[in-house]
Amino acid sequence: MANFKCILIGDGLLLAQCGEILANAGHEILAVVTANPAVRNWASTRAMPVVDHDKDYDARVADLDFDWLFSISNLKIVPEAAWRRAKAGAVNFHDGPLPAYAGLNTPSWAIMAGETRHAVTWHEITAGIDEGAIYAQEFFDLAEDETALSLNAKCFEAGMTAFQGLVRDIETAALRPVPQDFSTRIYYGREKRPHAAGTLSFNRPAADLDRLVRALDFGADRDNTLVTAKVRAAGRLLSVARLEVLDTPVLDAPGTVISCDAISAVIAAADRAVRIEFADEDLDLRVLLWSGMVLEELDAAFASTLSHAVETAARHENWFRKAIASAVDVTLPQISGYMPARATAAASLDLALPEQLTSTRAAAIVSAFIGRLSKREEFSLAFVDDGVRALCDSFAGYFADAVPVTVSASATVSKSEFIDGIEDAVKQVSRRGAYSLDLTRRYPGLKRPSLTFGIDLSSQPSPTGIDGCALTFAVGEGNARLIYDQNRIGYDQARQLADRFAVFAAAFDNARNLAELPIMSEQERHEVLFGWNDTTRPYDRDACVHDLIERQVRLTPNAVALAFQSHSLTYAEMDRWAEAVAAVLVAEGVGPDVLVGLHMPRSVELVVAAYAIHKAGGAYVPLDPAFPAERLAYMVRDSGVKLVIGLRGAVNDTLLQDCRVLFIEDIAPASPAEVVRDRKVRPENLAYVIYTSGSTGNPKGVMVEHGNVVNFFAGMDDRISCDSERQNVWLAVTSLSFDISVLELFWTLSRGFKVVIHASEVSAGKKTGRAAKSSKALDFGLFYWGNDSGSQAGKYDLLLRGAKFADQHGFQAVWTPERHFHAFGGPYPNPAVTGAAVAAVTENVSIRAGSCVLPLHHPLRVAEEWAVVDNLSGGRVAVAFASGWMPEDFVLRPENAPPRNKASMVNDIEVVRKLWRGESVEYSFGSGSAAVLTQPRPVQKELPVWLTTAGNPDTYREAARLGANVLTHLLGQSIDELAEKIRIYRETLVECGRNPDDHKVTLMLHTLLGEDREEVRNLARGPMKEYLKSAAALIKQYAWAFPAFKKPQGLATPADIDLQSLSAEELDAILEFAFLRYFEDSGLFGTIEDAHVRLAQAAAAGVDEIACLIDFGVEDGIVLDRLQPLARLVEENRHPVVEPLAAIGFAEEVRRHGVTHFQCTPSMARMFMISDEDRRAFAGLSQIFIGGEALHGSLLEEIARETTASVTNMYGPTETTIWSATCRAQPTDGIVPLGEPIANTQLYVLDANLSPVPLGADGELFIGGDGVTRGYLNRPELTAERFLPNPFAEGRIYRTGDVVSMTAQRQLLFLGRVDHQVKVRGYRIELGEIEACANAFAGVEETVVLAREDQPGDIRIVAYIRTTAVGVDEKKLTAYLATKLPDYMVPSHIVHMDAFPLTPNAKVDRGKLPAPNAQVVRVSEAAFVAPADALQTSIADAFKRVLGVERVGIADNFFALGGHSLLAVQVHRDLKASIAPDLAITDLFRFPTVGQLAEFIADRGKSEQHLAKVADRAAMRRNAMGDRRREFQRS
Repeated sequence: MANFKCILIGDGLLLAQCGEILANAGHEILAVVTANPAVRNWASTRAMPVVDHDKDYDARVADLDFDWLFSISNLKIVPEAAWRRAKAGAVNFHDGPLPAYAGLNTPSWAIMAGETRHAVTWHEITAGIDEGAIYAQEFFDLAEDETALSLNAKCFEAGMTAFQGLVRDIETAALRPVPQDFSTRIYYGREKRPHAAGTLSFNRPAADLDRLVRALDFGADRDNTLVTAKVRAAGRLLSVARLEVLDTPVLDAPGTVISCDAISAVIAAADRAVRIEFADEDLDLRVLLWSGMVLEELDAAFASTLSHAVETAARHENWFRKAIASAVDVTLPQISGYMPARATAAASLDLALPEQLTSTRAAAIVSAFIGRLSKREEFSLAFVDDGVRALCDSFAGYFADAVPVTVSASATVSKSEFIDGIEDAVKQVSRRGAYSLDLTRRYPGLKRPSLTFGIDLSSQPSPTGIDGCALTFAVGEGNARLIYDQNRIGYDQARQLADRFAVFAAAFDNARNLAELPIMSEQERHEVLFGWNDTTRPYDRDACVHDLIERQVRLTPNAVALAFQSHSLTYAEMDRWAEAVAAVLVAEGVGPDVLVGLHMPRSVELVVAAYAIHKAGGAYVPLDPAFPAERLAYMVRDSGVKLVIGLRGAVNDTLLQDCRVLFIEDIAPASPAEVVRDRKVRPENLAYVIYTSGSTGNPKGVMVEHGNVVNFFAGMDDRISCDSERQNVWLAVTSLSFDISVLELFWTLSRGFKVVIHASEVSAGKKTGRAAKSSKALDFGLFYWGNDSGSQAGKYDLLLRGAKFADQHGFQAVWTPERHFHAFGGPYPNPAVTGAAVAAVTENVSIRAGSCVLPLHHPLRVAEEWAVVDNLSGGRVAVAFASGWMPEDFVLRPENAPPRNKASMVNDIEVVRKLWRGESVEYSFGSGSAAVLTQPRPVQKELPVWLTTAGNPDTYREAARLGANVLTHLLGQSIDELAEKIRIYRETLVECGRNPDDHKVTLMLHTLLGEDREEVRNLARGPMKEYLKSAAALIKQYAWAFPAFKKPQGLATPADIDLQSLSAEELDAILEFAFLRYFEDSGLFGTIEDAHVRLAQAAAAGVDEIACLIDFGVEDGIVLDRLQPLARLVEENRHPVVEPLAAIGFAEEVRRHGVTHFQCTPSMARMFMISDEDRRAFAGLSQIFIGGEALHGSLLEEIARETTASVTNMYGPTETTIWSATCRAQPTDGIVPLGEPIANTQLYVLDANLSPVPLGADGELFIGGDGVTRGYLNRPELTAERFLPNPFAEGRIYRTGDVVSMTAQRQLLFLGRVDHQVKVRGYRIELGEIEACANAFAGVEETVVLAREDQPGDIRIVAYIRTTAVGVDEKKLTAYLATKLPDYMVPSHIVHMDAFPLTPNAKVDRGKLPAPNAQVVRVSEAAFVAPADALQTSIADAFKRVLGVERVGIADNFFALGGHSLLAVQVHRDLKASIAPDLAITDLFRFPTVGQLAEFIADRGKSEQHLAKVADRAAMRRNAMGDRRREFQRS
C-alpha cells in the first residue's frame, strides 16, 4: 500500500506531528477529529477537514472511505462502528509498554513502581481497551530524576519515532502484528489514584517518597490527572512542589521535622531525610512546623477509606472540572469582595419561609430570589448537602467543603419549569458528592470558584456559613437562617435582604413565573419611582436658547461675553455679529430644523457662528477639524448639511466639496436695523445635532431641541452658584463636538458670564483661531534631488545658481539629499560636501541635509563634517536624519541594514548631538577605548535636527520624543492624512514637555510655477512621470486607485501587484493617472494663485515650512527661470494678514481672566494636575464641575489639596441633554456617586422587564423628563429601541445602558455598562464601532474590544483579535485604525488570541479575556532580555508597578507597553524619589526603554563624578529647558 487514506482522532499535539509525517509522505488525511484548538489550527493551515471531537463525530465521518484510522493522544473510546470502517486497520497510540502497563497515566505508575525502562506502543484497536495486537514499540531508559513531565516528553518523541516505522511498515506491507501476553498485564483504570490521595507516608523509604513526588510532577503548565503529592501537618494539608533525598543518616523517628524555613522543611523518612519544598505560597511554614515536631501518620484503615473515597470522586472529575470552569459568580453592590486572608465574622438572621418546605423547594425559592435581585439569568451558588458535609467532615482538607451549582433563572420561565430545573441541578450535585480539593491545583487555569451566595441544605448547617460566601441561606431541619459575613455586608443591608426575601417567599406559591414575584414593599416602590423623582419646577417653556442669550445682551451689552487669547467681544458686539451672520443664513434658506455645519477650530468665531445659526432658526452640526476626514465625511453625508460655516484657510475643501461654505470673516457685524425679525423657531425645533460613537461602525447623530436645552439651563440654575457682586468667568475647555460645551458656552452667556475659550497647548499657534488661516507666514527652502545624466560640464550649476537666488530672495533654506549608486539623485552622495559648496556662495540661508542617512555613517564623521560646514557658513547648518530606504545603500554599513536601521538612527542622533555639544563619547579603537571629542568645534551650540518620515505616525511620535523637527512629503499620503499625523506630533511634543512652537514641520513639494496652468502641466508631465516611475510602491498605489485598472483576481492589497505583468500601455496610463492626481493634489504646481491654495491647505494642516523640490527633471534653464514666480509667492506669503497668536496656558488664563468656574472631564483634570503651575491655578477657582466619565475619589483628593473650590460630579448622556444628575462631591475611596436628578428629570433604576429594582440592587438607568431628546437622526429603528414610552409618567424614557444602584441615602452609584459602551477621557465610545473598524482590516477575522481599568483611574482600550493564518502587523492595524477613528478610540493594546473564551451560552466571555500585560508587543519571546544590574532592575520594577505588567525587559519601551503621559508622571515621580533625583520627565520620553534610560542615568552619574564641566553644562541645559517650559506655560 504505497499511499493510503486515513482519519486522525485525538486531542494532543502528537497528532499534529504524526499528521505531518503522513502528509509529507503523500498520504491523504480525510478528516482530523479533535477538540484541541492548536490541533484544529494545524489542520486548518494544512487545509484538512476538521471534525469536532464530541459524541456525534462518528456520524459525521460515516461517509468517508478510508484505509486506516489512527487514534493518537486520544483518551476517549473510539466507537466500534468508526474503527471497523477502516478497511486496512485501526491503530491506537499508548504511552506505556503493553501488556505490562495498560490503561491511563502509565508513565506516572511506571515511575512510582521504580521502573528503569519504559516504552510506547502502537497497537490494534479492538473491543477491549489496550488489548489489540502490537504493531510497533519503542523502548528507552528512564533517568534517575525522571518526572511525569520529562517522561511524557520522552513518550512524545518515542511515539513519533515508532510512528515513522509504523508508516514505513504499512507502505511496504511489512506490518506484522504481535499478540499480547495477558499473563503479565496490569491495567490502570481511569479512576485509579495513588494510595491515600498522594499523602506522603514517612514510614516508607525516602526513595519511595521521591518516586511518588516525581511521578506526580507534571509541570506547572500541564494537566495533572492523578493527585498532588501532599503532607499532612497540624491538621492541614500542604502541597509538595519538590522533594530531595539527602545523604545524611537519620536518627530521628519517621515523620520528625529536623529543620524548617519559610518554604521548605527537612523531614525524616524511614531510612534517610528528605528536603521538601512546598507550593503553598501564602504560608510561612514556620507557623505550622518546628524542629522536633513529629508529623502524624495516617491510620491504615483511614488511608484505605480515603483512597476509596478519592477514587470514587475521580469518576466525576471531568463533570466537576466543567462545573468549576463555568461557574459564574453573582454579587450585589452592597457586598464587598472576598479576601481570603480575612477571617469570616459570621452573624445570622432568621429567614421567613413557608412551612413544610422540601429542601428542593427551599433551594428554588432562594435561587429565584437571588436571580431576581441580581437580574442575572445564569449564575452559580456554593452548595452543601449532607453528602458534601460528610466527605468534608470525614476527610478534612481532602475534599471541597462546597460545590458549585449553576442556576438558570430566566424571568420568563414558568415557576414549575424553574423548580424542575433546580431539582435536577441539586440531584446532579448530590449524587456526585464533593470533588477532591487539589483538583483546581492540578489543572492550570482552573480556579476554585469564589462564590458570593451559598445554600446549605444539610441537616446541621455550619453556624459560620459556607467558607468564602458573603451570604449563606441555611435551610436545615425546622429552621432557615441567613448567615452573613459582617466583614463584607453590614447588618442593615443583611436585614434589608432578609426582609425582601420574606416578601418574595410569601408570594412564591401564587406566582406563575419569576418575573411576577415582588422583591420590595409598595412603600419602597413608591419612593424609588416617585419620591426620588419629585423634581418638578417651572421654567420658560416658550423660550429658545438664543432668546435667553438675547435677554442677557439687553441686560449687560457692554460686558465682555467672549475672550480667546487676545481677541474679545462684548455681549453687544457678539450679538451684532451673530445677527449679521444670521441674516445671511436666512437668505441662504436656513430656518427651523435646517442643519448647518460648523467646521472651524476653537475660537470666538465658532461661538458667534453657533449663536447665529440659532438666531436664524437652524441647528448646528459640529464638524471638528481635528476629527479624521473619513469620520467627518460620514457626518456630512448622514446629516445632509448643504451649508457650512468655516474660517478661511481652515476648511477641508475635499470634505465639503458638495457643500456651500460661508466664511464668517467675510460677514461684517450688523447694525440694529439689519437684525432678523421674523423668526419662526419654536422650543420644539432643533438646537443642534451632535454625533456620538455608534455600535455599527458609524457615529449617530443625536437631535436636541431648544426646549430640552432651556430645561437643562433651569436645572443648572439650581446647581451652579454665581457671585452677584462681580461678573463670573467660565473657562471653556471642551470641543463643540462634546455636548457639555453647551453648558460652557450658552448657559453661561444666558447668565451673563464672561466665557474664556481655552486654547490647548497641543494646538496653540498651530491649528487654532486666526493663526491657522491661509495668511500664516510659512518658511521656504529650495530642495534638490537631481538626476545624473553622465559626465558633463556644469553638473552643479543649478545647485549653486539656485542657492544664490534663494539667498537673495527671502528663502530660509537650501536642502541637498543623500543618494547612492543610482543615477536618480546621483549627484548627491554626501550632503555635507554639497552643503559646503552652498556655504561658499551664500550668506543667509540655512544649509540643510535632506536627508543624511545616519545608519550609513559613523556619528563621528557626521559630526565632524557638518561642523566644518557650520564654520564655513557661520553657523547656518541643520540636518534631517533618515533611517534609509534603499537596501543596496547599506553596503556602506551592513551592520545597520534593516530592520536595525531605525534603532541605529535614533541612537546615533543622540550621539551626534552629544558630540556637537562638545561632550566626549567613549569609542573602541581595537586594543582599547578612548573618549573622543570631535573637531572642529561648530559655531552653533546645538545642532538643529529634523527627522525624515514618509508618513508612519510612529515616526512623528519618535520625532517629538527626540525633540526633532519633521521633514515629510505628499508621496503616498494626502493633506488630510498629514494633518492627522501633525496633530499626533504636536500632542506628543506637549506630552514630552516641549513647546510645539519651537518645532517645525517641513513639507517637501515638487514645485514648478508659471503664468499658465496648462503650460506648467505640460512642462511637468514627462519629468514627473519618470520620477514616479522610479518608485515601485507608488506605482502600485496609483494602479490600485486607477479606475481603469482591472485588478487580477486574488489580489488583496496594492503591494500584491506584479509590475512586470503590466503592459507598456497600462503602465503609461497608470503613470498619467498618477501624475494628474499628484499635480492636482500633492505638488506646488500651476500659477501663483494655485500655489496659494496649496499653501493654505498646508498651513491649515499645521505645516510650518515648504521645501520646494525644483530639480525633478525639468530642464535647468526653465527651473532657473521659474524661480522668479516662486520668489513672488514667497514674498506674498511672508506678509500674512494675521500674525500667529501665542499660546496661553491654563494657569495663565485662570490668572489673567480671574476664572471662577471650570468644567472638564476627569482625564483632562488629571492632565492639568501634571504641571505644578496648572495645579496651583486651581486655587483661584470657586466651582469645579467634572463629568463625562467616572470620577475617582483619588482625583478628588488630589484636587482638594490644591483648592477649596466646590467640586460637583456631573452625569448625563447626550440623549437626555448634557447633564441629568449632579452630586456635590465628597471624599471617598471609590467612585463619586452620580447624584440626584436635575429639574423636571426622572431617574429610574429598572430591571430587564422595566420594573423598578429595590434600593441597593443594581439595574439599568432610564432617564425621563423634559431633557429627553427627539432621538437619532435618520435612525428611526434605533430611536424606537432606545427611547421608550415612560411606564410611570407622561412622555418617554431613554435607556442609558448604564448599570447603577441607588443607596438608602438616595445616592446613585455607577457600576458599569449593560452593553460594551464606555467613556474614555470623557468621550462616549461604542466598543462595537472599534470592533467593526478592526474587522474591516485585512487578516482580522474577529475582534473583541474592552475598556480595561486594570489600575484605578487608568482606562485603556484593548483590542483582542483573532486573525487568519497570515497574521496581522499590530503597527499597521493601529495606523489603519488611526485613519478611521478619533485618537481617543484607537486601542492602546492589541492582543492576539488563538480563540476567545466562551460563556456557557456560547457568547464571548469578556471577563476572561487576559490583561494585556502578558501580551506586550515584542518581535518574539526570544527578544526578551532581563535586566542585568541593579539600576536596570529598579527601572524595570518601576515600569511594572505603574503599568501593571508582569515582566519588563531592557528593550521594552514604556509607551509600547501601554504607557502614556499620565503614567509617565507616576513613573517619573517613582524614579525621582528612588534612584534618579535629577531625572526630568522629558528624559523618560527621550529614553523610553529600560536599557536606554539606565544608560542615560548611569552616564550622567559618571559625568558628575569625572567631568564637572560637562555636568555643569548639562545642568544649565536642564535649567534652560525648565525655564523655557515654564515660560511656555505662562505665555
